[in-house]
Amino acid sequence: MKRLLAALLLAWPAVLTAQAAPLDGNAAMMRDLWAQQPVDSVGAVQQVYSRTVTFALPRPMLPAYTKEVGGRFIMEYVPDGETVERWTRMVTVTGAVGAGAAHLSDAELADTLFNRGQCEGRVFADLGAVARPVLGYRALLIGCGVEGAPTAERAAIAMFRDTQTVWTVQFAQRGAGTSGFATRVQEELAKLDPGVTCAPGETMPECTPQ
Repeated sequence: MKRLLAALLLAWPAVLTAQAAPLDGNAAMMRDLWAQQPVDSVGAVQQVYSRTVTFALPRPMLPAYTKEVGGRFIMEYVPDGETVERWTRMVTVTGAVGAGAAHLSDAELADTLFNRGQCEGRVFADLGAVARPVLGYRALLIGCGVEGAPTAERAAIAMFRDTQTVWTVQFAQRGAGTSGFATRVQEELAKLDPGVTCAPGETMPECTPQ
């Protein structure tokens, strides 16, 4: 896969008002980038509370919605021409301050956060830990409906956690694109290449300048 290695620093702050931030300018910037660069993805970075979240944003995704209220952050990206109501693919970045402090194992926390809700054909699977620099993540599958059906949804989730905060980077598909999704969760997460940077003051080897 071709990939633009230079990181794209998105132009909105991590702490926003309760209203959705205006994204038209950022969407236009991304649209211009896709027009100019013959690549399948760009390396994106998003500051979310104490850490920066990194991931590969697939072509032709544009920022569509963002909101932060009370220590809960969300950013959603959809293909150009789609919306957060009508989409076929979606990349989502979230942050939840305080969730990481729960007295639960990573597996228990993932189950508590994501193995919930009621819908026809509900799916949840914990695929275990994946090692990454700084913080590893928990690989998860969630969804509703029968794979391949027009209303089906599936999401591959990378859940990162430190002692205070939980972050996720998610790739979701809807409709026909969900066919076989359960068999390629790890592949989708590998393409998304999610990660988080060191928090201020961390002293682990990955965070110490050489």
